[in-house]
Amino acid sequence: MQHPVRFRTLRAAAVAAGAFLLTLAGAVTTAAPAHAASGDFTYEVTRNADTYLDVPGTAITFDAAAGERSYLWSRFFSTEPVDTLSAGDNIGNTFAVRCRNADGTALPAGTEAGVYWAANLVPTIESSLTSALRWVFVAPAAGSYTCRLSIVSYSSIIVNGRTVTMRVPAGAELARQTEPVYTDLSRWTLLAGSGTTVARATTATTLGYTVTPTAGNRLSLYQDAALSTCAAGSSICSGGTTAYDGTVVETWVEAQPRNADGSLCGGPIAGPVSRWNITNAKHHQTAANTLTLTTAQLGGCTQVRTTLKVRNVSGNPVKIHDGYASGTIAATHGSAITYTV
Repeated sequence: MQHPVRFRTLRAAAVAAGAFLLTLAGAVTTAAPAHAASGDFTYEVTRNADTYLDVPGTAITFDAAAGERSYLWSRFFSTEPVDTLSAGDNIGNTFAVRCRNADGTALPAGTEAGVYWAANLVPTIESSLTSALRWVFVAPAAGSYTCRLSIVSYSSIIVNGRTVTMRVPAGAELARQTEPVYTDLSRWTLLAGSGTTVARATTATTLGYTVTPTAGNRLSLYQDAALSTCAAGSSICSGGTTAYDGTVVETWVEAQPRNADGSLCGGPIAGPVSRWNITNAKHHQTAANTLTLTTAQLGGCTQVRTTLKVRNVSGNPVKIHDGYASGTIAATHGSAITYTV
C-alpha cells in the first residue's frame, strides 16, 4: 500500500555511519579480505517480491572445511531508480547475501543460507538506498561454496502496464574474511516464534546470545533487526491507527559481561543509539546496530551476553520480524567478531 510522506526518515545518516563501521570491520587486520565487485546492473521492479536477482560480478567461490566460518559483508551495495518517480511511488527493496553450493545447488534443507536487509525507497525524499549486510556463513560440510549479493525490488504501482527500472551502481561489493584473521566468529538468528510487537513507549529486549571470546583485543557485536510499522489495517501486525503516520524507533546493542558460571561481572555496556523514522510510506526498515568493545572493558570477565534493545518512542506499534524468508534467509540476526588491532 502506498501512502504520502509526512516526515523525513533519519535512516540515511544512520546507514552512512553503519556503512563506515562495516568497512572498518573488514579492514581491522593487515590481511586483505577476498572480495568481488559489480559493474552497473539495471533491472525491473516487479509487482510482488518474487525472485531475487543476483548482482553480476559479486560472486565469491571458495573451499571450506565442515563448520568453517566466513564473515561476509557488503560494501557500496545500493539501488536507485532509473525512471523519474513521484511522491507516492514507493518501491520496496530487499537486499541479500545468499550462499549455495558452488555447483549452483541449494544448501542442505534447513541450513541458514544468508541474510536480508529491507526498506522502502520513498520518493521524492530519497533518491537511493544503501544496504548494510553482514553475516557469518557456516559451511555445512567440507566442499566448495559460492556466495553473492542479490536484490529484488517490488511495488503496487506496477500495474496496468507500468514499468519501473532500477539500477545497482557499479562497485557493489561482497567481501569475505575467515579465521584465524578473525580469531572468533559466531552468529545467531531470531528464530520463528520469537518475534514480538513493541507497543508505544515500551522497550523490548531480544536477540540474546552469549559470546565467549578466546583471543584478540577487540570484540565487535552486530545486532540487525528487521522492523515494520503496524499501520492501520496492516496484515502483518495489529494495533495501528490512523492517528499516526508510522513509528519512531530507537535501537542499540547492550553487552552484559559475565563470569564463566553465568553470574554478572560488572554492569551492562550500551552501544550507540540509532533512531529510525519508519513512516507508513517507508513501511519497513532493517535497523543495523554495532557495539565494539576492547577486552580491557570486560575487566577480566570471560563471557559477554549481548542483546538488542528496541524502543518504540512514538507512533504505532512496531513489529520485530523473526525466522526466515524463503530460501532460509535470516531476518533479525546477529554476529560477533573477535580480532586484534
